[in-house]
Amino acid sequence: MKEIKQLLEITHRLRSQYKRSFPLDGRLVGDIGEVLAKEKYGIELYSENSPIHDGFEIATGRKVQIKATFKNYCYFPFGKEKIPDYFLSINILENGQLEELFNGPGQFVYDNYIIARNLKPYKKTFYTLSKGPLKKLGEAVPSNLKIQKIQFK
Repeated sequence: MKEIKQLLEITHRLRSQYKRSFPLDGRLVGDIGEVLAKEKYGIELYSENSPIHDGFEIATGRKVQIKATFKNYCYFPFGKEKIPDYFLSINILENGQLEELFNGPGQFVYDNYIIARNLKPYKKTFYTLSKGPLKKLGEAVPSNLKIQKIQFK
């Protein structure tokens, strides 16, 4: 029970520091991913549950949706009207480091992964994207079309 109390205290501190909910359900991973991406990519986050985009790249103003996972897949929204301008998918490793799965225009994912593979959505809410093909697709995105990582001095 001591560990549960510590976990609750940690989520309370995270809520205070980052103005995110950090609920102990499925959204916890998303909130963690958003604040890690904020720090690593220089993203200003919108308020929670903003439609389509989670924030914008401070340097350019490009709007981005962030999807984080501890697994080998992530989700992409269903519906052409929900395609984000930019899509950043990250895998959170056990050591706290980030593995970039995809970083680039949302339309690039839609055209070259979802349409090209004729993916079917889950209950018309989202598509499931596998880590391997998503990383390979990400390698094809030109660097000027990626949300840039912050260069630490």
